[in-house]
Amino acid sequence: MGHGFQHILGIQRLAYFGGVVFAVIIILQNYEFRYGDVISSLFSASKIHIAYGAKSNGSNYSTDNATITLTAPQNLLDYNISETYKNASNSVHNFTKNESSSRDIFPSANLSAVTEVHRKKQTVKNESSSRGIFSSANLSAVTEVHRKKQTVKVVSISEMRDIFAHNRSSSHSMKPLWTSRADQELLNAKIKIENASFNEDDHDLYPFVFRNITRFRRSYELMEKTLKVYIYKEGEKPIFHQPEAVMKGIYASEGWFMLQMKSSKRFITKNPKQAHLFYIPYSSKLLKGTLSPNSYDRESVVPYLKNYIDMISGRYNFWNRTGGSDHFLVACHDWAADETRRFMGTCIRAICNTDIQKSDFELGKDVSLPETNIRYPQNPLQNLGGKPASKRPIFAFFAGKMHGYLRPILLRHWENKDPEMKIFKKLPKVKDDKNYVDFMKNSKFCICAKGSEVNSPRVVEAIFYECVPVIISDNFVPPFFEVLDWESFAVFVPEKDIPDLKNILLSIPKRRYLQMHQRVKEVQQHFLWHVKPVKYDIFHMILHSIWYTRVARVN
Repeated sequence: MGHGFQHILGIQRLAYFGGVVFAVIIILQNYEFRYGDVISSLFSASKIHIAYGAKSNGSNYSTDNATITLTAPQNLLDYNISETYKNASNSVHNFTKNESSSRDIFPSANLSAVTEVHRKKQTVKNESSSRGIFSSANLSAVTEVHRKKQTVKVVSISEMRDIFAHNRSSSHSMKPLWTSRADQELLNAKIKIENASFNEDDHDLYPFVFRNITRFRRSYELMEKTLKVYIYKEGEKPIFHQPEAVMKGIYASEGWFMLQMKSSKRFITKNPKQAHLFYIPYSSKLLKGTLSPNSYDRESVVPYLKNYIDMISGRYNFWNRTGGSDHFLVACHDWAADETRRFMGTCIRAICNTDIQKSDFELGKDVSLPETNIRYPQNPLQNLGGKPASKRPIFAFFAGKMHGYLRPILLRHWENKDPEMKIFKKLPKVKDDKNYVDFMKNSKFCICAKGSEVNSPRVVEAIFYECVPVIISDNFVPPFFEVLDWESFAVFVPEKDIPDLKNILLSIPKRRYLQMHQRVKEVQQHFLWHVKPVKYDIFHMILHSIWYTRVARVN
């Protein structure tokens, strides 16, 4: 009798469970989800995949019993999760928690993870920018996400130097299918650079900001005497051959370089057989803006670049001769590393988004491009400089939008916490960003905290306004890394040490700070755009990084 009653009771519970599941499915199927169907994501006991539109910007977060893969929505920042889905998920979670058995298809741990992720993501405000902005209410959630992301190894600057040296000694470009005079000229230059002798006659350079001043000087001299660049004429505007459209703002490096490269009389050759390098003159900013203005799927622009490579490799034999290893591109948009990785990955890529822990950037083959915020295209040197070191009343300064996970953490610890730490959200908009510029000109240390990606224009801005950069961006490879000694004029603070930021800066002796401030002024010449390029300026330094890489990798 008791056994029969328990059997009936078990059937009733199973029927009740089936009814709840059926009701949930009906609700979900009749609700129009903004980012597509998520039902299939729920029926996985081992892995929950929540996909919101495009596959770009995905991140994996592990919980105790589930791995949640988060990918960006089609409009990237509108993360409002439907209340219907939340309520349905919680109903099923509560039922299965009480009625746990071997028949559970919604493990409670998995549902808890889903609910927690949705709760965190609901606090994110919708923003019309391609970089996420976190509200102050979401700081605890951001911190938790940041904690989970710390499974990635942090590579120090000294370790980067070791990786760079190893990659340079062990990696070479593809052996050319046939030799050329240019190959022999590169090999001769390589031998001369490696055997360079010290020369005290050149007073245009400051030795202590370089890793090896002798080798740099010799390499630069040989670049001026030897280098010839061929620019492909193919490619339709505005994506190709239209630098004037990218001369202002934070991606201006690619426009300024293209303009000055195309107008160079010293380095350009019209005879491709004389060329040591081949320039692909495209703008990553205009590529995204032209083909995918309302999309955040980085893969969407890849076919366009593939078609371009197919076209030039079919029309000419230069790409095929070296597999593209003597070709280069200069691109500063965040997408550049992703969009060029597959079909242009053999090129020397000068890019701003340089995360050494991602496969998209190869230290020793790719080079770090400075991200420069140009406010006055007619006079890029306007407002250059700042107060002397002894007359900078502000100890440390940061202001900016809340892009990415790191900046909200910075503000949580330091906004309105210490009168000497001027840490703000984005400052009120004024003409020419005068308030922002004045803070930089009057600050001893300028905090360069990463946004959505590792790079930030604040690094070059700090140098422009003669403020010691404090770089908080794990695994960021700084510009001209192959030749500059960054630790002589900048401070690198691991992201995990943000709570101790002021103590780290206070631990720098006054004498050391004054030395770093002086070296910021000394290295400044290498980060300046001029209407007409001058020796050792940013145009020549970018070109030298590409040349130096090409010479080092020649067989």
